Amino acid sequence: MKALAPIMLALVLALPAQAQERPRDWQPPPPETVPNHRELWRNVLIELATYAKTRKPGFVVLVRGGTELVVKGEREAAWEEIQDPEGKTFEKRLPLRSVFRPYVRVVDGMVVDGLYCGPDALGTPLDKAIKDRQELDAKLAEEKAQGIQRPPVPQQFGPFSIDPKEELRKAAEIKRAAERQERQRRLIYAVEALRQQGRSILSIEQCKTQKEADAAYKGAARDHVLSYAAVGDEDLSKLQRGHPQGENAMPVTAITAARNWMPLLRADRFGNKAAWLMAMERTNHDVMLIDVAHRGSDPLTKDEVNRLRFKKLGAPRLMLAVLPVGKAYDWRWYWKREWVAGNPPFLFALDNTDPGSFITEVDDPQWKELLGKYLAGIMDLGFDGVVLDDLDTYLWFEELMPLDR
Repeated sequence: MKALAPIMLALVLALPAQAQERPRDWQPPPPETVPNHRELWRNVLIELATYAKTRKPGFVVLVRGGTELVVKGEREAAWEEIQDPEGKTFEKRLPLRSVFRPYVRVVDGMVVDGLYCGPDALGTPLDKAIKDRQELDAKLAEEKAQGIQRPPVPQQFGPFSIDPKEELRKAAEIKRAAERQERQRRLIYAVEALRQQGRSILSIEQCKTQKEADAAYKGAARDHVLSYAAVGDEDLSKLQRGHPQGENAMPVTAITAARNWMPLLRADRFGNKAAWLMAMERTNHDVMLIDVAHRGSDPLTKDEVNRLRFKKLGAPRLMLAVLPVGKAYDWRWYWKREWVAGNPPFLFALDNTDPGSFITEVDDPQWKELLGKYLAGIMDLGFDGVVLDDLDTYLWFEELMPLDR
């Protein structure tokens, strides 16, 4: 287990759980029986994307989140060590921070939340963040060769005060800062890997002020990121007022040609489907991301989707549909009244941070079948692409099933 120690040190910074409620009577399995959830998630996403692109070449497949699925991280390296402590498969293992090319090959880009606004914003040009990370990794590798072990994210250790309350407060503050840096590190690896392979990076920003939003758009233009910045209490169920950033009268038939985009993931603010459609038809965004049904239950028709595929200016644009993968929702069209957490089995646990949602066991055959039908339906309606959403749930499973017990 000595070889495992440096890897496990980097796993100290566990990311926060997405769902607070665990399955009843849950007991963590022995580390050697814990599955590689990242690989399970990748396999399902590859299967969905391959089906879409085989059926319709040019169909756009984007993923929202899932940064740890792009590049091999410490968790997967530790998992391999536990599965093969004698190192019999060592030569077949991918090196740490290798790109999972079969996954990257079938996606056209990634949607990132909070790249420029919010608590995890990088706060520096993307190229500089990548360069700084590469230089630090090179230094860490050099130190490791000399027998010096340091975690990839610096960690402070106390005591910080003789006052117990202040000690706890300061320790919690430092832990949050370290977790933030760890999330940024993983994001930087994923973004750089995707950009190197010619994939697009899109962002969704929740900015406090218009000034922050303007700065986000400026930073996105500098970094070649396609960004959408909401301001204040705007959310993804409300159409942005006024003209879109970088309004464009030209036809847009590829994600790389887009100058702006609009994610409208909920239709709750629109009283009926007709009002929802009319509002969207009056927009000039190059790319729109929407649900396939008004309020999750009144589905669009093929003719309605075709109407939406043109801007108000008249030029064609890309219409993308959202497909939640890592969660199921009790307000979507497929939900059955008798379903509860644990029945059917793919409803692994209730996510009480998001009312009406359930963490799914992504590789469950019944859930995979439903996802396949969902994707086929999206394509039948004439959408130009899909955003595979709610991918980060593998992090919750990893927290539920630690490797270091």
